[in-house]
Amino acid sequence: MTNTAADIRDTDAIGGDTYHVRATPGGGWWGITVDELDTVFAQTRSFDNVESEARSAIAFWFDVKESEVGRILVTAAS
Repeated sequence: MTNTAADIRDTDAIGGDTYHVRATPGGGWWGITVDELDTVFAQTRSFDNVESEARSAIAFWFDVKESEVGRILVTAAS
């Protein structure tokens, strides 16, 4: 199932929610996916930046400020 921005906005899923983020290493980068948002993808060179890049991508998806994005839980995949 692919979520659209309109589908997600209808559920009011922003500040109060927890987002489960997977960081997968490859080719000197960390690929970042958000379980709750099928089509959101980001990447960073440093694992230390995974949460902030995920927050930025989620905020962009919802067209909100990064400070409005809820809790982010990061899991490193191998």
